[in-house]
Amino acid sequence: NISKKEVLENLNDSDEQIINLSNENDYEWYIISERNMASADEIIKELVIKNGWKFKQKDGSGLFFEKQGDNLIATTQKWTSNYILVKIPANFND
Repeated sequence: NISKKEVLENLNDSDEQIINLSNENDYEWYIISERNMASADEIIKELVIKNGWKFKQKDGSGLFFEKQGDNLIATTQKWTSNYILVKIPANFND
């Protein structure tokens, strides 16, 4: 529940490629300023892998990871032509 203006200000004020927007209903929401989906996927993989998850595959808008028998799916959605929203279960960084 963040305004579009606040999202863009947070993104423009940061040097990071991916910005955490909020935690809602056990999901972390991020935004990436990237037109190229393959590049955005690599940014997401880097974020999740550094928390001990192993990338398994991509299927549609989902990136599938595994860690110690647990599965995790990060989903993406184009927000505009320049931005991609990312939804990751909040427990990915436990």
